[in-house]
Amino acid sequence: MSGRVGASGTGIPDAGGREWRRTSTWIATGLFALALGMIAFLAASSLVLPGADRLPSRPEGIVDVLWIAITLGAFVSLTTMGAILAILRPRNPIGWLLLASGVAIILGTSGPEYVHRSLFLGAELPGDRIVDWLAARSEGLGFMLVAVWIPLLFPDGRLPGPRWRPVAIAAALAMVTSLVAGALTVHGDGQWDPKFPNPLAPEGWVADLAVILVDVGNLVLLACIPLAAASVIVRFRRSRGAEREQMKWFLGAASVLAGAFLLMAGVQQDWTYILTLACFSLLPVAIGIAVLRYRLYEIDRLISRTIGWAIVTGLLVGTFALLVVGLQAVIEPVTGGNTLAIAGSTLVVAALFAPVRSRVQHVVDRRFDRSRYDGEQLLAAFGERLRDEVDLAAISADVLATVDAAVRPSAAGLWLRQRPGER
Repeated sequence: MSGRVGASGTGIPDAGGREWRRTSTWIATGLFALALGMIAFLAASSLVLPGADRLPSRPEGIVDVLWIAITLGAFVSLTTMGAILAILRPRNPIGWLLLASGVAIILGTSGPEYVHRSLFLGAELPGDRIVDWLAARSEGLGFMLVAVWIPLLFPDGRLPGPRWRPVAIAAALAMVTSLVAGALTVHGDGQWDPKFPNPLAPEGWVADLAVILVDVGNLVLLACIPLAAASVIVRFRRSRGAEREQMKWFLGAASVLAGAFLLMAGVQQDWTYILTLACFSLLPVAIGIAVLRYRLYEIDRLISRTIGWAIVTGLLVGTFALLVVGLQAVIEPVTGGNTLAIAGSTLVVAALFAPVRSRVQHVVDRRFDRSRYDGEQLLAAFGERLRDEVDLAAISADVLATVDAAVRPSAAGLWLRQRPGER
């Protein structure tokens, strides 16, 4: 986990070094280029191939275009961060899992588009039958890598302990069973069913057995998801120091994604799906920051600011709604409209914004950004003492004591500049 510090001092190795001499680097780069190539082909073929506007999956409005853009952005973030981690931390499987899941999901979403262009437009694209067979079975694999294996192995690529080996073994056997048996079926594991006949599909009871094995494997994998989530909580409770900060980054992004997913399940609208996909892209970014330890210790401040803004927004929105309703009931019979009620409510909320935000952030910092809060309190107390102190020796001792309490250095000293002629 400890990496060579680059010239930037961020803990990220310098680019252009020996990383590019490894075989793993070229494998990661090739997989990343493959993912981008699939997306680039879809974009280019939509403009070049005649009749592309007649495709069944052609976007019809701004919501569909936004959906496709955010979907691709979320999955590209998986491959991008996976490639970075695979290059900089090749021995940590987290990067390879992110990269493999991103490539699998992009293949599962772009593969059907490739087959559509081959069938509906008569383009006779090469390898369309292979892409059709792979796309029907890769999307589920990608999501299971994110939902099961990354939580189990984050952040150092090892299980939380020997007690979690049965979970890992069960997940591995279920994934292999589902993939092998799924390769023999005529149906896919996602929303896409193959359009070409599967040459490997058996007949009779063997085909029925393959379907049963796929269902059993998927059920076991679904049962492993909450167990993998539990392993994250267990690891967080046992973690200390840098590992605890790494877990905070992961849990923060996972919590945001879980909240968006619950909102999507409760509110079945387009914007909730778009929001969930946007939140999904935060997960690989948080994983990358945690594994590389780049600006790692700013997670407490980020969490406190996010919670503070969420509380302030909720309070002000609720206040605005109550004021509008109350003022409308009082003013509308006189004015005959609600313009004054909205304007008055806006002014009141604008006046409340600064004091409410200051107070809420102060309370939240005490709970979620304690180190920053304690540091500010130390500096404030030091400033108060400095106003009434004139003895240089006392001030010097106070400065050293304040620095020691705030940052806990291994050693500290104070140097006072002396002008010529002064004693």
